[in-house]
Amino acid sequence: MFLYKHFIGGSETSELDDVIRNLGFVLRTKRGCGYFMPQFGLSDVGYRTPEELVTSLRAELAANIRLFEPRVQLLDVDEVYDDDGKRVRLVVNMKLRDGSERLRLVVDLRNNSFDIQPDIEAGSIVD
Repeated sequence: MFLYKHFIGGSETSELDDVIRNLGFVLRTKRGCGYFMPQFGLSDVGYRTPEELVTSLRAELAANIRLFEPRVQLLDVDEVYDDDGKRVRLVVNMKLRDGSERLRLVVDLRNNSFDIQPDIEAGSIVD
């Protein structure tokens, strides 16, 4: 999975960029499609209540990060609500195991999309 940097990207690809690229591959893959690993990727939403969706998504995100991106440590998953009290986003905070850089994965539950970025706000100091 994370061989892009070593075989294609070469030395100009940073470890952080390689982790972001790999997480994107994992999370954009529909579970059960394209790979011989049954846990790889995320399941379809299907017919679930919002609570079941969030519970299942949190578990699948944590499992995929742990299994398929060992260079990252999952710190926490926060739920963000709108003014009406509806859950609109999941924010997954991570850090590189071999460094102090942090990442933030934001899953937009309304648009069924996500974005992975370095977490500039957290700074480079990790407890």
